[in-house]
Amino acid sequence: MTFEEDTEIRDITVIGAGPVGLITAFWAGMREASSRIIDSLPDIGGQLTTLYPEKWIYDVPGYPRVLARDLVEQLREQAVEQFDVPVHLEVTADHVEYEPDPEDPEKQILRLVTDKGDLRTRTLVIAGGHGAFEPKKLPGYDMTPWEGRGAHYLVGEKAAFAGKNVIIVGGGDSALDWTLNLLDTAAGITLVHRREGFRAHEVTVSEVEQAAESGKVDLRVPYQVKDVEGNGQIEKVTLFHSEDDSDVVEVPCDAVLLQLGFKTALGPLKAWPLEVEKGAIKVDPVMKTSMDAVWAAGDITTFDGKLKLIATGFAEAAIAVAQAVHHIRPEMKIQPKYSTNTGVPGAVEGQV
Repeated sequence: MTFEEDTEIRDITVIGAGPVGLITAFWAGMREASSRIIDSLPDIGGQLTTLYPEKWIYDVPGYPRVLARDLVEQLREQAVEQFDVPVHLEVTADHVEYEPDPEDPEKQILRLVTDKGDLRTRTLVIAGGHGAFEPKKLPGYDMTPWEGRGAHYLVGEKAAFAGKNVIIVGGGDSALDWTLNLLDTAAGITLVHRREGFRAHEVTVSEVEQAAESGKVDLRVPYQVKDVEGNGQIEKVTLFHSEDDSDVVEVPCDAVLLQLGFKTALGPLKAWPLEVEKGAIKVDPVMKTSMDAVWAAGDITTFDGKLKLIATGFAEAAIAVAQAVHHIRPEMKIQPKYSTNTGVPGAVEGQV
């Protein structure tokens, strides 16, 4: 269904097509509520698709490990296909207007104004992940001239690093994860971090240290990038010791993978009358925002005890949908029936 054809007043409009947005549409379907999804990105999956489609994820219940892109595909089948949910990509939500419900003037609906036109909905669930994000640049050295010439911020396909000598810069989870994930792909890996300690899971740090001890990874800590050389493409990087800049080492390489984190922003949502705390949307214990008929779930939210995990985002989405459906149809119970008894209500014919 094209954007222009989607004129129906939907029960729930989901902002964000990442894993939490997709599962929100699934929970809506399970409660026999109509939904749609919009996202400003060109593909579904959010950060899983944009940042690390070939990265293993280990903390999704039921999967000992699953590739990010495969998890997105499973969620797409579970939600979008099973309940025939319209997904509108490269659409940015601008603001919300409240207006009378044409079916019941005593009730209100929301008109979601986007850069492509207006969508009408009874409720909204914001599941926009971290919001808009862009990679952080390397401090102390301008890598801009080498972007597209060997400097990378994302790993779309591991094959892009096949047989190459790769320098990975960073000390967080992503830097260490890619150090391990590229061991079977790259010809050689040098991990560079400007501090002694890493900001990553203890198990991952231990695995990287073991790989370094066995000679699979050249660990350069605490070092920083001093210079980059090459004829059209990166061929050599000069590093200096963070505590002694006379300690310099030259490392031949074909690619530099910069894993320094991401700047996140709420984008247009920042201007909405939402209560925001440290760049995240504040919600109450049932995922309600400060706006009428608007809930939120996933990494974009904050509340006491918040955990930024896919697993908790899935649960937050279930709570948000239950509340949204109860708002639309007050006679419906908050607690859903168990799927073991009901199966999948209203699913597209032929889907199980």
